[in-house]
Amino acid sequence: MGISLRDCQYLFRDYYAGGEELVLEGPQLRCELASRYAMNQDVQGLLEDGGGIQILKPAGPGVATADKGNAELMLEYDGSLAADGYRLVIGKEAKLVVAASSRRGLKYGLEALKQLLTIEGDCCRLPVVTVEDEPSFPVRGIIEGFYGTPWSFADRMDAVRYMGGHRMNAFMYAPKDDPYHRELWREPYPDDIFAGIHELKQECDKHLVDFYYCISPGNDLEFRSKEDFSRLEEKLAAMIAVGVRHFALLMDDIDYVLTGDNRQFLERSGAAHAYVTNRVYDYLASCLPSFTLAMCPSEYWSYWNTEYKKDIREQLHPNVKVFWTGYFVFAPEIGRKHAEDNRSYYGHELWLWDNVPVNDCDKDRLFLDPVRGRSSRLGQLGHTAVVANPMNQWECSKITLTTMSHYMWNSERYMPELSWELSVREFAGELADEMMFFCQQNLNSRLYSGGYPELEDALARRDLAWLDSYFSRLEQAAERLGGLSNAKFAEEAGPWLRRATADAALWQAIRRQLAKPRQPKAREEVLQCLATCRSYGVRLGSDPAIRAAEALGVKLPEELKKEDGHDEAQ
Repeated sequence: MGISLRDCQYLFRDYYAGGEELVLEGPQLRCELASRYAMNQDVQGLLEDGGGIQILKPAGPGVATADKGNAELMLEYDGSLAADGYRLVIGKEAKLVVAASSRRGLKYGLEALKQLLTIEGDCCRLPVVTVEDEPSFPVRGIIEGFYGTPWSFADRMDAVRYMGGHRMNAFMYAPKDDPYHRELWREPYPDDIFAGIHELKQECDKHLVDFYYCISPGNDLEFRSKEDFSRLEEKLAAMIAVGVRHFALLMDDIDYVLTGDNRQFLERSGAAHAYVTNRVYDYLASCLPSFTLAMCPSEYWSYWNTEYKKDIREQLHPNVKVFWTGYFVFAPEIGRKHAEDNRSYYGHELWLWDNVPVNDCDKDRLFLDPVRGRSSRLGQLGHTAVVANPMNQWECSKITLTTMSHYMWNSERYMPELSWELSVREFAGELADEMMFFCQQNLNSRLYSGGYPELEDALARRDLAWLDSYFSRLEQAAERLGGLSNAKFAEEAGPWLRRATADAALWQAIRRQLAKPRQPKAREEVLQCLATCRSYGVRLGSDPAIRAAEALGVKLPEELKKEDGHDEAQ
């Protein structure tokens, strides 16, 4: 389809175009392939047809393709390019070049070519352009690290495919309420679950996404127990056997004050967690020629130095990466000073575990706005990874995650509102206006306090006409989004869409109560509509109908408002 010049200049780091265009005959870009990327021509899986592009592969070594197509495509290896970075050159003579230092870079370069292609009737159009693009962070991805019902394997497989299409490269398997991740960490996975993990790993390989296996033994690990370490190694060995090379040891959300023999053996929790992680590192090093190990400390948030951090800094193996979430579990901002300070306190590469858009502490809410408040220079401040912790509702998480993918790739240029616009348009297509309006009713109150000023202003003015229009739009948006072709979204967001419809009905009841003379049974209708709102067990962040009732002097039972969550900070 092609994208606008504005979007190109935003989504690609350096975009050099002089306004010229390459026009090729035919309803498809048909490329004769040559490769200087690898002598073994290891490009399998990167050149699948699609997006209006067909790759004409040689019949065999030294055998030319009879059909020359309408363009030449050259793949080149360039070791000077950053990992996952690429250079795409679209020349006037229908010569296309994608250079990279890794297979992922080739993949991203080819995807950029597809994005820039516009097909109109029997013509292919491409800008004559050079794109030089590379990520701000080497590791970019998703950590399934929330509490509550874990995702299904179908959701995880879709997450991997989504990541592959949004320049993310790491899926971290860490569901808090998977018993084999925490409580039963010593126990091997049942065959069906292990088969699911294996299939997920294979899907990651297919889309060039690194699969990270995470385990959390910190609640009851005995540091002097040979049996415990043997069980831990067996769990890791099972993953190594199916090709896993990336791991994380998570010591978060545990009572980390040492007691009993653990205290006598290692005295302090920081020293203990460094000891355990180093044991795991040594085991992995004995099994694998190369691997990645990250650890999440118990003090994964805060902005001051501690004895715990000192022990991690001085005793943890230097190759181990360390997670943190910012200065708070849900950090409204992650600025330069806190980033620099914690990099020095921990003394290791920091990986930002960003609790956006996770809603496990707000299960009655959806968070559908962009990530905000992250330093544009985080990648220059000792941070080599950003991973987002999504909501239990995977499909709904995509709206925020797409904005996260923009930040992860180019934090220096990231613009939250523009990314939000692009994300909603990608997600909802022709219903983008309705989706944006619905998203604007569901802002992340943990991270952002600037929401709903138009609603507040209208309530302050007692502008009933504006409010009538607002609630009518809310009802229409909910109705149209409920019929979205994306059935997964309609299922996940269904309670909130129904709540939006119920809020619109409550507003109509409030209007009737405010009418003069008051209509019969108007008060009873308001209470009935309020009960319907509460019956869905969810709420909109804007909470419009209840705010309207309060602002206009319509009294509602306090116990109903509190149970609805209106007494909490919005």
